[in-house]
Amino acid sequence: MERPLARGTGHKSATLADIAATVSLSPAAVSLALRGKPGVSEATRERVVEASRILGYRPISGLSRNRHKPMTVTLVIRALHGDSPGANRFYGPVLAGVEERCRRLHIRLILAIMPVDQFNHPIEVPHSVTDQLSDGLIFVGAHFASPLTPLLEGALPAVLVDAYAEDGVFDTVETDNILGARAAVEHLVSHGHRHIAILGTEPGAFPSILQRRRGYEEAMAEAGLTPRYIDAPYYEHETAAASAISYLRAHGNVTAIFCANDLVAITFIQAARLAGISVPDQVSVVGFDDIDMASFITPALTTMAVDKVGMGRLAVTLLAHRLEVGEECVTATLVRPHLIERGTVRTLEPALRLAEKVPMLHPEAQPV
Repeated sequence: MERPLARGTGHKSATLADIAATVSLSPAAVSLALRGKPGVSEATRERVVEASRILGYRPISGLSRNRHKPMTVTLVIRALHGDSPGANRFYGPVLAGVEERCRRLHIRLILAIMPVDQFNHPIEVPHSVTDQLSDGLIFVGAHFASPLTPLLEGALPAVLVDAYAEDGVFDTVETDNILGARAAVEHLVSHGHRHIAILGTEPGAFPSILQRRRGYEEAMAEAGLTPRYIDAPYYEHETAAASAISYLRAHGNVTAIFCANDLVAITFIQAARLAGISVPDQVSVVGFDDIDMASFITPALTTMAVDKVGMGRLAVTLLAHRLEVGEECVTATLVRPHLIERGTVRTLEPALRLAEKVPMLHPEAQPV
């Protein structure tokens, strides 16, 4: 049942939530109606516009705010199965980078939690996304499918950090996952490994994980090697580790595993120890991300390091730029990972000697 409409007093601007409560719609539907987007009927749109007029609603944007007031940014971080965002080994440092840069720029920071399913698709979008009480949004770790993407378009300037939207165009900060995965595999190849499996990816995985799978495939193809897949969800570490143990017992010639992320790698190393498989004497391991645990496990994990704090800082910088210039070309920033050598990769001397005698041809050098 709709509330009776009361005219705005002028003391406080009405919000999308106020209009939504008045016309018995969700804030998301109100936002679509006011922006002329598809998804609501023309009659509903007219009802929303009339309610907004009577209530005295004024759209808030980063460009129209009083610049004497501090800028406000809402950081929307995904939470899987009720995880604490600050405890996430990858996103915790990203959050720290956002907070640091906001503090330096005197930007007020609001933290919002967005529940997601196992595919990182949002289960619900926080009200802080649609109520337009902040100047801009930073989304971390989510994968927006088509039905949810319109909620982001045109509402507020937004930057995606290790987050993806199938529709719409946004400023983004991502890891160069393809390059990083290629570097990891090339490192193993340079140490004589030829039978290299990939663990913790599967078709339909989160986009960044699929990019790492693609980088692995490209490096293996360039080296003239056959890909070996140990498919398992990257977020089910124990399942992935168990699958890898079974795979190694059935494929004794595999000497190295590239893992989709460090948690998969660390869980596998622990499982291998219990199974009597020595790392790196029997199987070498390379991870990805360089989370804090990577240097504490025994042996310490060789991995591709990602500047996670830097990604958070960059997101704030991109958002501040977007608020200043308004409509301008979209910026996609790739953060390049780098290899950190520790103790989980063994050199296979015979293979290295053979490689020296018969140099590997790059695709461009092969005869036609």
